[in-house]
Amino acid sequence: MTSTATALTIRLVRTEEFDRAGELTARAYQHSYGGLSGHYLASLRDVAVRVQSGDVWVAVDAAAGDLLGTVWVARPNRPLADIAQPGETDFRQLAVAPEARGRGVGEALTRHVIELARERGSHRVVMNSGPEMTAAHALYAKLGFTRLTEREGRIEVEPGRFIELLAFGYDLEPLAAAPSATTGPAPTWLLEEVDYADARAVALRAEMDREVGPRYADRFDDADPEAAARSARAFAIDPATIVATVLVTDAAGTAVGHGALRDLAHDGTRDLEIKRVFVHQRARGLGASRALLAELERIARDRGASRVILQTGDRQHDAVVLYERLGYTPIPIYAPYTEYDFSRCFAKAL
Repeated sequence: MTSTATALTIRLVRTEEFDRAGELTARAYQHSYGGLSGHYLASLRDVAVRVQSGDVWVAVDAAAGDLLGTVWVARPNRPLADIAQPGETDFRQLAVAPEARGRGVGEALTRHVIELARERGSHRVVMNSGPEMTAAHALYAKLGFTRLTEREGRIEVEPGRFIELLAFGYDLEPLAAAPSATTGPAPTWLLEEVDYADARAVALRAEMDREVGPRYADRFDDADPEAAARSARAFAIDPATIVATVLVTDAAGTAVGHGALRDLAHDGTRDLEIKRVFVHQRARGLGASRALLAELERIARDRGASRVILQTGDRQHDAVVLYERLGYTPIPIYAPYTEYDFSRCFAKAL
């Protein structure tokens, strides 16, 4: 997302920016609030921990490339704090560099959170805020947030330190077509094996490219024709090597997830490789990814594979967390990705 009025680009934080984003957050809080303990400041600086449980977005000066602000946002159906109820998106630690204040950075980040929530089908955006954060409260009021007094109270933010937290919410109407509900009982996902060229599979892969592609655009040298050709070969998929394509569908029959297995000859061996795993935002956090991966593993096991392997990238923090939780373990980068040191490769014994 690029805000032309303020010349800002808002995107997910990159791995190499963790230290800078963390230091920005700590400086912003120190500038506004006194008496912060060393322990709390250390937690503000620890972006690597935050991306394990949520998405950290940054506002970047579109011309200079400087980080100007950051915000920590819950992933779909994975709240960061107790304030969030089913169907809501919460965010925390909205921070703007002291030298960038007055440029609309905080407003742009908050509007970005609202649009994320709308896209994933949430009906409300919520957050807690300390009573002394009056500038933030003024921004929230300007944007249409209202107090949720029934969710306010005193909490212990670190051992022996209690503060009163206010609560704010922004009600919104989600976009019309939602693949799955975010409230009510846990959905039952249906799994369907299809041809790789199935129109629904093609559409989901295109959606994945739109979401993930921009995260790595700066990692590829398109100005060098030889480098661009090597990248195209490394990440291309020959449909003839695909042995299975699986869709996850909801109760209404809408395809919300995609994954495939390909027969990959690499480094003197052969493996079944999991490829193109993608779940629509509105179906995340509800078990669709787990169901999809379990089905791909079952197919691989039935085909006699002793393990499956996969490659992802260092900027897909949510994917890395998911794979590790499901028992995938890191392995060295394998061909055809050996030239791309941002790759994160995993294997799971079957």
